[in-house]
Amino acid sequence: MLHHPLPLPVSRPRRRSVLGLGAAALGGMTLAACGGNSDEPADVASQNVGAMESYEADQQFTATEPFSLSILWTDWPENPVTESWKLFDHIEELTGVRLEPTHVPFSDNVEKRSLLLSAGDAPSVIPLMYRGDETPFVSSGAILPLSDYVEHMPHFRKYVEEWDAVAMLDNIRQADGKHYLIPGLQEVWVPAFSLVIRRDVWDEVGIGVPATWDEVREGLRLIKESYPESVPLADGFEGQSLINYGGYAFGTRAGWGFGDGMIKGQDGPVEYAAATAEYRDMVEYYRSLVEEGLLDPESLTASNDGSGGGGVHEKFAAETCFAASGSSGTLIEFAQALDATVGRGNYQLELIPPPAGPAGNIMGPRNFWHGFVLSSHVAESENFLATLQFLDWLYFNPAAREMLRWGIEGETYTKAEDGTITLDAEHSLTAFDLNPDGGTDLQKDLGFSTYLAESTESRALKESYNSADYTTYIDGVLENLEPMPPWTPAPLDEAELEQAALMATPLKDAVDTATLQFILGQRDIEEWDAFQQELEAAGLPAYLDLVNTARDRFEEQS
Repeated sequence: MLHHPLPLPVSRPRRRSVLGLGAAALGGMTLAACGGNSDEPADVASQNVGAMESYEADQQFTATEPFSLSILWTDWPENPVTESWKLFDHIEELTGVRLEPTHVPFSDNVEKRSLLLSAGDAPSVIPLMYRGDETPFVSSGAILPLSDYVEHMPHFRKYVEEWDAVAMLDNIRQADGKHYLIPGLQEVWVPAFSLVIRRDVWDEVGIGVPATWDEVREGLRLIKESYPESVPLADGFEGQSLINYGGYAFGTRAGWGFGDGMIKGQDGPVEYAAATAEYRDMVEYYRSLVEEGLLDPESLTASNDGSGGGGVHEKFAAETCFAASGSSGTLIEFAQALDATVGRGNYQLELIPPPAGPAGNIMGPRNFWHGFVLSSHVAESENFLATLQFLDWLYFNPAAREMLRWGIEGETYTKAEDGTITLDAEHSLTAFDLNPDGGTDLQKDLGFSTYLAESTESRALKESYNSADYTTYIDGVLENLEPMPPWTPAPLDEAELEQAALMATPLKDAVDTATLQFILGQRDIEEWDAFQQELEAAGLPAYLDLVNTARDRFEEQS
């Protein structure tokens, strides 16, 4: 259940004092404020009902007094919360904290989240927040600057250091020098989404695993010759996934990874991705695949409600599709569909590293995964300190992470001395094709292995529920691809944020619409210059001036 793209192994730095890091590097980041919000942090020490007097990394959190904590819970259409779920009960048994969900459907979770935060009606904890999702709520004071309080989060501090993510925190700072998001951390950073191929068919036509996008095109042509009724490549994620992991190879950002659209800026001003030659090269490549009947246009437009690859599994099952965007979980959906038609053992699926392109063997910059923010009213709670301790444990303690993924040790799984995890024979995890004949599903029936489980993961935990082929995928990415440089920080102040919000949305809408039109052939590529003029008319020069001003200010004050 991965929603956006999941880049290089994290080198282990020298072991320094975690407490020292918290004061000097993490909590101390607020001292480098660029101005803006000068409110004093809440007096956490006096809001300590339920908090542990001594709480350190690698320690189980147990509330000294039970309390409830409201959380915004996104319901996936195929995995709604049911009365049989043990997740919330088990968390309460371990910690004394009762999570009280406010439910929103996946289909409009972003809109409902925004309405709740803007109205001041949001639950205390807002999970499933990616970098940048928090920015619109900073100036209103709807969420807390959590960098003021990381000294109370020893697990977070420990893994930020050990997984070499300290410098990355600069990229989530706001103009006041603080970060409001506690991000999910990944020990290894590889794209969650890439190409899933029918490896046996790609071998059959003599290509094998394509290493470049040129080889992808060659392979698709050969497959089309052998399977003339096929349209061999599909996306399935409304066109947003393919151009995301594929765009980096062209030296640009697109789709899910478009963000604010800014690119470059390390040695000069930032540029708007959709206004670059690299973006046009990417668009022309995928456009040519559509023109040749190699890329399924329907898979670029079909609605995706979060339940999988937009119906592409049916095309795999019918052998009219032989490569598509997907994650390790999507691969399993394709496999289960093929089992019913081709038969298990009569095909081979493989998730391959993103192919190289004109920009080389590169992937997107190393990034955080989704984490959480706290509504500002939490700062008035008598359980404020306990809430920080609890969330630190839930999101970053290794035992908590294992519990969120695998359930209850000794009941749903066992763990050997060497760390190998084995799912109990009476349980299944269908999402990862584990014990498909087990009677009780960890995810659907018990509530484990939901999106909370994927937020922070060690490599060992990630590999524990994936196949050996996924380990091969990780190794292939780490050995062959280099991440792009981090996006250049350009934190905006309150007034700039308001201006940027007015500018960025119509620009992004224009880019999304035109990109799809050009790729689908609904708009002549000769109108590219007219598209650039449309971006200028929508305010691109002013938007670039705004962001570059913020970038220059950040450089001067860093």
